[in-house]
Amino acid sequence: MARNISAFAAWRQHTFAALNDRHFRVLFAGTLFATFGYMMMMMVMAIVAYELSGNNTAVGLIGSGVGLAMLLAPFGGVIADRVNRKRLIVIGQGGGAAMLILTGLLLAFDLMSLPLMFILMMILGFTFVVMGPARNAFTADLVGPRLIGNAVVLNQLAHTWGAPFSPFLATFAMDSFLSYGGTYILMGVLVSVGVFTMAIMPNRGRVTPRPESNEGPVRSVLSDIADGARYVWQRPSLRLMLAVFVSAVVIGFLFRTLAPALLEEHLGRRSTEMGPLLLVYGLASAAVSLLVAGAATTRWAWPVVLSMIALMGVGYFVLAQAQSYGGAMVAMALLGPGMMGPVMILQARLMMHTESAYYGRVMAFTMMSWGVQMLCGLPAGILADMLGEREVLAGTGLLSLVVAALATFGWLAIRKHDRPPLPAMPAFAGDANGGGLAVTAMPPPPMLRPVGLMSGQKIDR
Repeated sequence: MARNISAFAAWRQHTFAALNDRHFRVLFAGTLFATFGYMMMMMVMAIVAYELSGNNTAVGLIGSGVGLAMLLAPFGGVIADRVNRKRLIVIGQGGGAAMLILTGLLLAFDLMSLPLMFILMMILGFTFVVMGPARNAFTADLVGPRLIGNAVVLNQLAHTWGAPFSPFLATFAMDSFLSYGGTYILMGVLVSVGVFTMAIMPNRGRVTPRPESNEGPVRSVLSDIADGARYVWQRPSLRLMLAVFVSAVVIGFLFRTLAPALLEEHLGRRSTEMGPLLLVYGLASAAVSLLVAGAATTRWAWPVVLSMIALMGVGYFVLAQAQSYGGAMVAMALLGPGMMGPVMILQARLMMHTESAYYGRVMAFTMMSWGVQMLCGLPAGILADMLGEREVLAGTGLLSLVVAALATFGWLAIRKHDRPPLPAMPAFAGDANGGGLAVTAMPPPPMLRPVGLMSGQKIDR
């Protein structure tokens, strides 16, 4: 019994070490509120677009407005590496809250159209470009280099924990007196809470000096973006992690584009009944993410990532064959962990492998994946209108398995060099004076032992 208690305490210390920082605890709470707003938006945006048009193509088109803007994320990354990160986040996230409230007012007064919504969502995407890369970089500045991986994982957990309830809240709000317009205003208020918590954070942002030369002027933004791209390309571990991260995001969220039509055309349900589906999706994500969160800073990170991507492929096959609402819920229970697990772990490891001067740009490259995902919603919607929702979902499942197989070969090729330059966790994760329980290595789950043996890892007994 004592041994089991000790193992649980070690897991808890390893998983939640960054929460020992009181400033990070406040930031974490604000992230939860903002997460509710942004995750509600992803669902409500698809439903409003479908209700305005009645087809999948329009849903993909509206999402592409956000996606086009987010392709400019590298510019935001350069800015995050040059200016005060806290102020940049407050400006960007505050702008996002304002755009959500404006969208809600236009919907409430029946002034919304598809072209106008496209423009508004594109502007909202620009706020992500400004705020997104700086946020993870600021988190790293806040907690210090030895807790970077854990803090990024916990930020992702905040998103994961918001996922189960934000769709439920969105469905309740849309079906209430708030309707679509009031729901958007509510989302803006929730994001504003995140703005407030960021505003009261200590200003620990580290600004990288603008590179100057005796032979010429200050280096341009494009030069800095190219420098960041070279930085990633010259490091095999970063290359592979970024490629798998982008693949997981693009594939993992495609179901949102097709879900409204799948519900109405195949399962005899209303499009607003996406809420319970996403509740299951989020609960499964939260449960599994909590279990694997500590793996991000261990040698078992890649086996977990590869297993989860394969699980995502299975989830898509189940969704493609679902004949009932219950079957779709089973698919959501597989898709949630399959997408969120890899995203959480890979984002943490990308930060662990990156030098401080490149935080903003590397995180900007990960943000581009969300833009690519939004843009892919348009061709996915067109294909679904031509071939059918089930066929496109099945093809997405096959693509997931192909990515898992290729990523496995890539990891086996670089695994000997897949070591972060800094220790991921302190030797003791206790109070501010270094007290508390020592963080000990935990054995891998039995399901991952075959993957570890394949990679040549020594299995602790």
